[in-house]
Amino acid sequence: MRILAAFDKCKDSLSAREICALAQKVVSTQPISHEIECSPLTDGGEGFAQLLTEQKSGSYHSILASDSIGEEKEVRIGIVPFDKLEPNLREFADLPDHGNYAVIEMSSIAGLSDLPPEKRNPWLTSTVGVGQLLAEVASLKVSAIILGIGGSATNDMGLGALSSLGVRFLDQENQPIFFPNPESWGRIRTICPEKLVTLPSIRIACDVTNQLLGEGGATFQFGPQKGLSISRRDEMESNMDIMSARLAETFEKPLVFREEEGTGAAGGIGYGLSVAYDTKFVPGFSFVSKWFDLEKSIQNADLILTGEGRFDQTSLMGKGPYEIIRMASRYNKNVILLAGSVDSDAKKKCMNEFSNLKIEAFGNDQFTLEENLLNASDLFQQKLNYYLSLHQ
Repeated sequence: MRILAAFDKCKDSLSAREICALAQKVVSTQPISHEIECSPLTDGGEGFAQLLTEQKSGSYHSILASDSIGEEKEVRIGIVPFDKLEPNLREFADLPDHGNYAVIEMSSIAGLSDLPPEKRNPWLTSTVGVGQLLAEVASLKVSAIILGIGGSATNDMGLGALSSLGVRFLDQENQPIFFPNPESWGRIRTICPEKLVTLPSIRIACDVTNQLLGEGGATFQFGPQKGLSISRRDEMESNMDIMSARLAETFEKPLVFREEEGTGAAGGIGYGLSVAYDTKFVPGFSFVSKWFDLEKSIQNADLILTGEGRFDQTSLMGKGPYEIIRMASRYNKNVILLAGSVDSDAKKKCMNEFSNLKIEAFGNDQFTLEENLLNASDLFQQKLNYYLSLHQ
């Protein structure tokens, strides 16, 4: 039997690469020999730069940059020659047919998983480091930037990144604010974009389609998971409303741009970069799927294993495992989805919509969240071993 293991990460526990390796380990212990192909998934978050760069045999460029709370960290930028990508992929993402592409992962420098819960505070975090990576790329003479923006710890609308790219945010005494974050927005009196660094076109890989503001926007939808208290949510939203209007005015862009799909992803960094640069949002899963030729792998498999940390209603909004199920259903393939926890409504919807599908949680209901995270490796292997035994 030919098996495809295509897992996304289990947040705060197992990376996509680690959980695929565990699946491979379990498959190797089965009494009947199976072929297995591993294809870790990424939605633009953790692992994005490494997975994409290594799959195309690219190279790396290292840089020291500031993380979301201002601490220095070494990060790698992927460099992939244009001719490593198939023409249909280049066309899909509207990438130039020359030069090298830089692959940057926002979560590698401003990732939520890098911060312990007690340090998660979107009033104080900033995308300064993302801007430093982008500024470094300007010196590498690449023809395009591929930026994955999943898993961020920030809600600063990209102001930190813009500050590293030459935009000066000045206080009432004309002194620069060097680490702009939402807590400091009230001190900004002047925005000076004259020294903005020139960048090649940016392709933003992201599956989140939320607009910048409103109940489905950056603050309301994603702020709480980044440490935003409910009591200050309206305050953050109001400040973002005001600051986004100031950015639009500064860069002479229409205010209606805030309503574009994707501008609310990753704390609004897509909005901030898009008012200043030539950017284009590309659907994260579709882009990664074409990069790894997942459709061909699914066609060749007899059984597909997929999953993530939690499978819930947000998973049905274009996340990798759900898209794997959809793609597999077109070829009538058997799928086992294992997630740390499973929302019953999301499971019911999928089971009603698709056949040849099993969805199960591998977490232990008797454990606390911390205990499940600590024992995720063993729990996953036990559950997968059980289900594979049913397919012998």
